[in-house]
Amino acid sequence: MACQGRDLCRQPAGSRKMKPLFGRVLRQGGVLTLLALSQQVAAAAETPCSSPVQEGAQARARAALPQAINLCIRDVHQGRAAVLLPAADLPVDDVALAPGLSGHRWGFLDSTGQLAIRPVFEAVSDYHYDLAAARRQGKWGYIDLSGKWAIAPQFDSAADFTQPGVAVVTREGRPQLINRRGEPVGQPFDDRVESVALQDGNPIHIRLTYHTVFLSPDGQRHNARDQMEIVQPFGHEGLFIARDAENRYGIADAGLAWRVAPQFSAITVPPQGSGLARAEGENGITFIRADGSQVAGSYRAAEPLTRDIWQATQADGQVDLLDSRGAVMRTLPEGAVSALSIHDRAVLERGKGPVNLYLDGSAAPVTLPAGSVIDEHDTLPYLVTRAGPGGNINGVIAPDGTLLGNAPWLAQAATVERVNGRLWLRDARGKLLNVIGPQGKALLSARTLEALAGHPLQPLYGNDLTQRTVQPEMPLARIDPAEAGGGNAGLLRADGSLLQQASWLSVSLADGADAGAAGGAPLQFIVTTGDGMGLVDSQGQQRLPFGEDNISAFVQGYAFVYRDGTLSALDHQGKRYALPDEIEIASIGDGWFRFRDSAAQEAPWGIFDAVAQRVVAAPAYRQVGRYADGQAEVQQPDGRWGVITSQNSWAIAPEYAALVRINPALWFAALPADAGSETAALRTLIGTDGKPRVPPTRGLTQTPFSGGRILAGAPDGQSWLLSADGRPELNEQDTTIHALGDWLKLSRLPQEGYLNAQGGWQIAADGRGAGSAFVNGRALRAQGQVTQVIDAQGSVVGTLPGGPWYWPAASEMSFSILDNGGQATTRYADTNGRVALTVAGHGSRMSGGRAVLAAGPGDMGWIDAKGQPLGVLHYQDLGLPAEGLAFARTGGRYGFVDAQGEFVIPPVFEAASPFEGGVAIVSSAQDAMMIDANGKPLARVGQVCGMRVLYGRGSERQWPQSLPVRCGGAPAAAP
Repeated sequence: MACQGRDLCRQPAGSRKMKPLFGRVLRQGGVLTLLALSQQVAAAAETPCSSPVQEGAQARARAALPQAINLCIRDVHQGRAAVLLPAADLPVDDVALAPGLSGHRWGFLDSTGQLAIRPVFEAVSDYHYDLAAARRQGKWGYIDLSGKWAIAPQFDSAADFTQPGVAVVTREGRPQLINRRGEPVGQPFDDRVESVALQDGNPIHIRLTYHTVFLSPDGQRHNARDQMEIVQPFGHEGLFIARDAENRYGIADAGLAWRVAPQFSAITVPPQGSGLARAEGENGITFIRADGSQVAGSYRAAEPLTRDIWQATQADGQVDLLDSRGAVMRTLPEGAVSALSIHDRAVLERGKGPVNLYLDGSAAPVTLPAGSVIDEHDTLPYLVTRAGPGGNINGVIAPDGTLLGNAPWLAQAATVERVNGRLWLRDARGKLLNVIGPQGKALLSARTLEALAGHPLQPLYGNDLTQRTVQPEMPLARIDPAEAGGGNAGLLRADGSLLQQASWLSVSLADGADAGAAGGAPLQFIVTTGDGMGLVDSQGQQRLPFGEDNISAFVQGYAFVYRDGTLSALDHQGKRYALPDEIEIASIGDGWFRFRDSAAQEAPWGIFDAVAQRVVAAPAYRQVGRYADGQAEVQQPDGRWGVITSQNSWAIAPEYAALVRINPALWFAALPADAGSETAALRTLIGTDGKPRVPPTRGLTQTPFSGGRILAGAPDGQSWLLSADGRPELNEQDTTIHALGDWLKLSRLPQEGYLNAQGGWQIAADGRGAGSAFVNGRALRAQGQVTQVIDAQGSVVGTLPGGPWYWPAASEMSFSILDNGGQATTRYADTNGRVALTVAGHGSRMSGGRAVLAAGPGDMGWIDAKGQPLGVLHYQDLGLPAEGLAFARTGGRYGFVDAQGEFVIPPVFEAASPFEGGVAIVSSAQDAMMIDANGKPLARVGQVCGMRVLYGRGSERQWPQSLPVRCGGAPAAAP
């Protein structure tokens, strides 16, 4: 009966029968017998001959390669398998005594299991197109299939040759392309190129990576030395935490030279930290000061307690408290750290006697009465102490570290409130006891407190929403009259003095957060008297005489003044400006007012210039923004935004969906999106002259930088730096720009393209996307969310559906794996990009009309080009048939199956390679073998006497030619 779907073709685990060949292998003295013998010989193996794949497991699965690799004998390529054996140019006794495998070298076996190339190379690659890279005496060259130098060793590194005969090498740290004669080809790479990688195919896929460039504040470009990578700014002297190519950390100076050599596994600075950096090294933990000098000594553990205070544990268990310079503030015995409590910028040490409080920025501790604890309410930057949990307040530590603890009224305090950077203390009834300033001074005298008795106080909170910083010119509070309707309102000045007048009925702040006052202009207050309203400053100076009917708060630099039925505008200097009699009017800055002449909800806005006393624009705009620097953004009735000048002419044409003012010279604009489009809108930066400074770009972002400059960047890596006045300073193609303090980090994106056999560009490189190697004249090119199929000239022959697509070498089709909540789906597309097949599960490359499909963990089988299952297969790992056999794993071991999925070489190995040229490489934990298609060993590498030994098909020793004396070998002949 034919199977009706894959599930109906499955058998229960353990129900399959092994072919008779399994027994035949045993009787013939094949792989199992030899495996058992080798395990007896090498019972005390020193190094493994196989390893599970640690990185790139998914890529190997997509390419239908095994999830374990052979180490002692590498996979066969062009009839050669690299093998690591005792060095041919060292006495065997010296090899046995050398640490690890340092006395071993690489050679090659041929496909009969014979040692074709003696082990003389320090490192080798596999053969590709008749050449293999090999290293001797620290230099790389290329050897032919006989082991002779085809290209003499002269390079610092060397990669595999590609089909067109081009390889990449490095010489003196710089990459270059060479041909099969070792001659340079193509144009030399730019100095910024850090590495070059080639993928086989025709044309050749090339990927370029670039050195990071750092731009100093003076505009000089610096290439990082020794592959230095800047991590973050450190300290206040232009220093940086940096790491080298070996991922070791040190400190670099402003010239990108090492101030502290890279020697640490990590260097960290606590958030907001300004003093010490913690450096982890082989000898423990040490500290580096903000000037780059190192603190003497090391510790076994360390952690920050506050911004500037560290807790560091000595080798004997004692704990040092260190300040921001690394000086020891206190040494505590082991276990005494339990007496410490941390309170933002302070560390409290409680003992039997007085309590010590260590503060950020203070060398000596503040001593508090015994039993003191920190009040847990947020009063920062002040600290409030109490006489034990729930006790009375017994001290206030000001931001500068001053302790206020001896005031007689302090014990009466029940509540504290932070207002405009000062601390207000009240008793249990809410009576004000005093106000403490940042220097720890009580601002209110007894006489002032007496004068305030009976007067309601309204604290003035300032512009800082957290109330932690001081707005110095802001008075402490508004004083209301003691009785309703009475006089004697006033202000409680910032220094704690009184400003009151018997005629003042009320006082209110005229300059709020959006007042728009010019810098340095004094704060103004609206005062109401029996004669009318007027303005005074915080020192009581008259700014506008009393007598107005009404005065509003200042908005965008102007207040409205109403008197005798006439509305006018008032600037901060007290000058009046006549206003038109309109339904609605509001200041938009610099003397301009928007107005409506109709009460309709959607009535348009016009613009009136109060300084010039003229109508700038009749009501026609849907919205009018702020007017500053001679320009204002306005919205047309059709919803488009533009920018007008003082003459109501277009500085920026009304073509944009949104406009945001960045600074006096630049606007950030969004173009209208296409109807129904989900693509991000194009955005641009425009100067006040209406000309774009950055071309319309999707996903464009902008952020402020030092000195008022603006950084702009696009998702494709294009970046721009503009000066504060809108001049372009940098325009970096395929480069991201990051701020590091006052420095800029320029990271150019990797570039990918394709080369011809002469090393020239066949398809030019760019950084906009990734490409695959060419397979049968086709390759993939991904740009953003779009993946295209291109031909060898770079022309697009098809566009694939969304999702990641792959095209491994030797695959007849490209494919994509989508994983939706654990339910994987694989789509296969033909060479023109048309989806030809969709199956459930994780698929592999398609070769010979079949692919590997993983329906779930440990459930792998084959499918044909129509997606139909081939045979009853439930393997943990599976390859594609090569020369009639495919590796397969079951029960955690690898063997080989035929095209019907039946084992012909039993699963007893920990690693296995695909067959090539009639042979494959297999490994156990201690041994590696080359086997033929019948499973018979042709060569085996085991470990004897601390070194690797090569045996032939009859278990005769091939290499080394003799064993060390201490292992039963004959002594070396006398010279």
